[in-house]
Amino acid sequence: MKFSAAARLRPAFTLIELLVVIAIIAILAALLLPALGAAKVKARQAGCLSNLRQIGVAMQMYADENEGWLPTTTHGAGTNASWIYQLAPYTAGVDAIRICNSDPKGQTRLAASGTSYTMNEFTSVDAVDPFGNLLETFRRLAAIHRPTETMTVFECADSLSANVFNDHTHSRNWINGWSSVIADIQPDRHRVGGPRGDHSSGLANYLFADTHVESIQAARLKQRLASGDNFAKPPR
Repeated sequence: MKFSAAARLRPAFTLIELLVVIAIIAILAALLLPALGAAKVKARQAGCLSNLRQIGVAMQMYADENEGWLPTTTHGAGTNASWIYQLAPYTAGVDAIRICNSDPKGQTRLAASGTSYTMNEFTSVDAVDPFGNLLETFRRLAAIHRPTETMTVFECADSLSANVFNDHTHSRNWINGWSSVIADIQPDRHRVGGPRGDHSSGLANYLFADTHVESIQAARLKQRLASGDNFAKPPR
């Protein structure tokens, strides 16, 4: 095959031109990667929202068949008392909804019969005195005066071990400070990039007593707690 004189004289890319092209590709990649990361986080957050919605519906069905009482936890009881398994008859597959795909311990919790979600102590564990006398209960829906503002289920902290007994918070103690909160839940579960030391950058999903789910910024909840408002306590 013969090439024309013009083709033979056409210059190739110079080193500078190649470097310019590589620099442009690098700039475009740097612009696109954060957007792709954010989209991935958003997709996982949506999956978690779906889990909590299904849990909320199952919890309502459970209450309807148990005189308005919400399920119990492993607090003072065996593993079969965990609320997530009490909901099994009301959902197509409890294993499909008990693990959040953003939970770094998700597969470990799945194998250990645990869950990525933890129930609010206020709505799952009665407060009693040293003699066993009832001091306070919000386990019955009738005792929750403002269900649209009452959280029932949170996303559990990464630091919690994967066993089934970590199925409820200790939220009556949260008024002691933000460190008490992040020992129980992961308020920055859905975020782009690494966590801050106080886990206040990012958001998490929260199930409420009326079965709706909200995504709330961690910084907003930290601010509420700092003002003296234990956001886990059902409002009067």
